[in-house]
Amino acid sequence: MNWIELFFVAMPYITILLFIFAPIWRAFKGHWSWSSRGDFEWTPRPSGFFGRESMGMAALALHWGLVLVIFGHLFLGIIGALWGPVILIDYFLWIGMAGGLMLLYGLVAALYRRIFIKEVKVMSKVEDYVILILLITAVSSSLWLVIIDATWGMSSTVFPWLESILTFSPDASGMANAPLLTQVHIVSSMLFLCYVPFTKMVHMWSYPFLYITRPFISIRSQGRWIR
Repeated sequence: MNWIELFFVAMPYITILLFIFAPIWRAFKGHWSWSSRGDFEWTPRPSGFFGRESMGMAALALHWGLVLVIFGHLFLGIIGALWGPVILIDYFLWIGMAGGLMLLYGLVAALYRRIFIKEVKVMSKVEDYVILILLITAVSSSLWLVIIDATWGMSSTVFPWLESILTFSPDASGMANAPLLTQVHIVSSMLFLCYVPFTKMVHMWSYPFLYITRPFISIRSQGRWIR
């Protein structure tokens, strides 16, 4: 097996299995109750109490940028490239580029906080840095292709390969001839999805709708009272 087959034939299926089944294993091991949420490393370690002045728009940019990137990939990119009109691919590229710029800004700000704010640095683990580096690599490589290299034809290469994966007839010949940065973008994205179930980010699997209906959490500075 050469590296093309490893990364673009075997790895996609490994990614799917780990991303779906590893969180289930973590959630139910020894408990058999989803509400138990597995182990104490399931939930994130709140860091918003420290260096809040460094967050600002970065937190909003990170989360909304991620929403736009996911929306662009799933609803416009895949559907448009595989089964829809060509114009949807153009929408995907513009929405993905806008979301990618927002996401990159938020990720760089998050990495800055973990390096230069001592309280956040103490709370950080290796997984926090690995997650950020993988995401920054995936996002920046894609943005470089679109903005610097003006390569707007990635969909014609990536999505036929993705369709072959989803139809269980993997064909990596197109990816073998893809630009290096396209390969870096795909591989770093898959590595991120493989790693997520073993990090604090696995909490996104627990009660996703609870975040919509739960009461607001109020965080106040010490000594300040709101009447």
